[in-house]
Amino acid sequence: MTLQSNASAGREVHEGKATLSLPPQGAGSVFYNPRMSLNRDIAVLFVSSYFPGWRQLRICDTMTGSGVRAVRYVLECSNVTNVVAVDREPETVETARETIRLNGLEGKISPVTSDANLLLLNHLSERFDLVDLDPFGSPAPFFESALRATADGGILAATATDMGPLTGARPAACLRKYGVRPVRTEFEKEMAVRILASCLATIAGRLELGIRIVFAHASDHYARIYVSILTGKTSANESTDMLGFLEYCPSCLMRNATKSLESISAVCGNCGSKTKMGGSIWLGPLWDGATVQTMVQRTPTLLSSRLTEIQNLLSCVEEEWDAPAFHYRTDAIAQRFGMKPPAIRKVLSVLRENSYQAARTHFHPNGFRTNAPTREITSLLRNSA
Repeated sequence: MTLQSNASAGREVHEGKATLSLPPQGAGSVFYNPRMSLNRDIAVLFVSSYFPGWRQLRICDTMTGSGVRAVRYVLECSNVTNVVAVDREPETVETARETIRLNGLEGKISPVTSDANLLLLNHLSERFDLVDLDPFGSPAPFFESALRATADGGILAATATDMGPLTGARPAACLRKYGVRPVRTEFEKEMAVRILASCLATIAGRLELGIRIVFAHASDHYARIYVSILTGKTSANESTDMLGFLEYCPSCLMRNATKSLESISAVCGNCGSKTKMGGSIWLGPLWDGATVQTMVQRTPTLLSSRLTEIQNLLSCVEEEWDAPAFHYRTDAIAQRFGMKPPAIRKVLSVLRENSYQAARTHFHPNGFRTNAPTREITSLLRNSA
């Protein structure tokens, strides 16, 4: 991404293959956040990797802002034929319209001034192949209308920037916004993704819809999920069956996932301390392996100023996509048990040498996933120190 500025003429921004002409800084209400370029990079990479090349796609960009995401979908995904770019602010829509004109896409992108929920509810019969929710804060208020407007087998993509509630720092807000009682843990970003998915699955179930998470990540200050929407009671039952509860011990870092509250004792079976319980959260997979591999293969073709970050993220996801849920962190283990933090490579090596599964996670640079019991992890790390 490059940025050129001129106080009188405004700003010209290049992101991916898109060119934007924005008002001068401080003028007007049009919002463009360069920090979210990685979010948009992964979005166009996902669309070009997940959908078959022959399928012509209709996309709804529900909070289009400057229009950069809508433009990039068309310019960088060869099978995107039409995008409805929505924003409730007339001034913002005019800026998006100028961005569309500047990139020569008037025939493929339709800028619309509307509330996102209202527009989505007007597309219950003419549904979209992908609905993209990228609000400021929580996407939950848009979930029901977005689910109704997404075609069977289509994708609902949602970004959440309110990480305080999702990570358990603001539990009352999490319960109010997402209907989930959170637990404060050291794997808080993974919890954010699983809470976000749980909320969507619950709302989908009421509509007799099912969900399947195809890709997810937590980067910078937000969580993001890409979810396939499936119609019918069977699909709804299958996805709600992926919901359950987390029992977590802050004393020894034990974590246990269960689908029944009856199996939670409130006392840690590992150390005898009082445990914390949260839920319901999504206990199912967060990634589709085939989609991840295609994204990895296509990454070198992506035009991005953050290409190395994306490659590193996908390299970790390629390791962790089929590994156990709820990652551990070397720094958290070391702090809790008075140890020197071991190098992540050494941790992975020790676990694998003892016949356990071990993989890095993109959620934290010191994070790792394993099927080893918590007590065994701490024992192995102490002995190898």
